[in-house]
Amino acid sequence: MIVLSVQHEMKLLDFLSTYTDYSKKKIKSLLKFHAITLENGKVLHYDDIVKKGERIVISTEKKETKIGSIEIIYEDENYLVVNKPCGMLTISTDKEKNRTLYHLVREYVHQKEKKEKIFIVHRLDRETSGIVLFAKTEKLKQKLQEDWESVALVREYTAVVSGILEQKEAQLVHYLKENKQHKVYVSSIGNGKKAITSYQVVAEEKNSLLKLSLSTGRKNQIRVQLSYLNHPIIGDLKYGGCKAKRLYLHASKLVIYDPLTKKKHTFTSKTPKEFKQVL
Repeated sequence: MIVLSVQHEMKLLDFLSTYTDYSKKKIKSLLKFHAITLENGKVLHYDDIVKKGERIVISTEKKETKIGSIEIIYEDENYLVVNKPCGMLTISTDKEKNRTLYHLVREYVHQKEKKEKIFIVHRLDRETSGIVLFAKTEKLKQKLQEDWESVALVREYTAVVSGILEQKEAQLVHYLKENKQHKVYVSSIGNGKKAITSYQVVAEEKNSLLKLSLSTGRKNQIRVQLSYLNHPIIGDLKYGGCKAKRLYLHASKLVIYDPLTKKKHTFTSKTPKEFKQVL
């Protein structure tokens, strides 16, 4: 552990760049995993102002970056954000209890502190990979879930769809319903739950790589709307896509408004390499 005393008020990044041998990239990485804090444990960000007399603590202990093979994107005293792999359930079902993201994350948390709890805030389909957010208190989970549409400021996905889209950028607005077989479809008479998705074509060859942004969070929303355009996601057999190694849909960016600190948190996950291979 390294302890530094602040002599002059300045931005944290400038202070650490001046008084340590760490690069700015390394400092930001340490801050991301909360290896740099005030002496009282307060979490810091690189653009925070540190004042004369404050003491900065740099932990030299190795921080966990994975839960088994699952990448930890971010962790602090309130949040745990992970990169869910394709093919894994977010939570258990009657048929699958143990091989779920929630089960693995709960085991990870209990190994660190038996009394610590973890609460899932939102879900991804089994076939979808990418960012999943957990809260470390029930109060925080409830605050996030009760107004998720407003708290989740940005929800971005990447997808590979069949064919070439005529419109390279558009906003899709449909009304969705669900049948008795639990399959979602676009209502032809305009009733149901309103779903709004914006897309932009990022690359195209025989197929198209899209960046998508959600304004609403309906069940299977992206999959249903793209299928309705006759450009289903590659690997989406449920909604008319061709057979492939996986569903080519990935949750790549999540920006939330933190109801506790009143600040924004931005979490990102790189698009899997295999997405460009099916273009």
